[in-house]
Amino acid sequence: MESALHLFAEHGYARTTIRAIAEDAQVDPALVHHFFDNKEGVFDAAVNSPLSVSSVFDELPPDMADAGTAEAAWLARAYLSFWESEETRYGMTAIYRAGLADSATSERLRARVEESTKNWAANSGYRDHPDAETRAALASGHLVGLALMRYVLKVHPLAEMDFEEFLAWVVPALELRLSTELEPRSARKD
Repeated sequence: MESALHLFAEHGYARTTIRAIAEDAQVDPALVHHFFDNKEGVFDAAVNSPLSVSSVFDELPPDMADAGTAEAAWLARAYLSFWESEETRYGMTAIYRAGLADSATSERLRARVEESTKNWAANSGYRDHPDAETRAALASGHLVGLALMRYVLKVHPLAEMDFEEFLAWVVPALELRLSTELEPRSARKD
């Protein structure tokens, strides 16, 4: 799985072959086909093995059930830690690169992101707010964008920041996404 994750992360789904995975893992390609049938099977097994990002958002810790800065800090740290960890970064990179390049993978990624977003909205301090899912989707988009910039594109200065410094910048912006009250659309004068 490690070979597959590294190759999918480095080359993307379309440019990674079973032959390349087998060569990197020093096994016969027939063995890979035997256990996984095809490249899609290898990809699914590889990205699901070390990652369970969705489960992070299934339930907030009890002390985070109140909306506010603590929840924004917990959410940012929980999600971005998957990217920060060597153990899971390649899987995250592979998932997002493939999801952005391949329509079938994109659909699976969209479903996972929506599931995570709904889980978080249902368990957050904002769960009773009428726009809880919108807040969760905006927060998710904010975090995904920052993760792509720091860990995939390696944009300066984000990529060079210490993790704690990065979080210090991310959390206030995330809290703003979560706590901003908008006037109902029907009451706005556009």
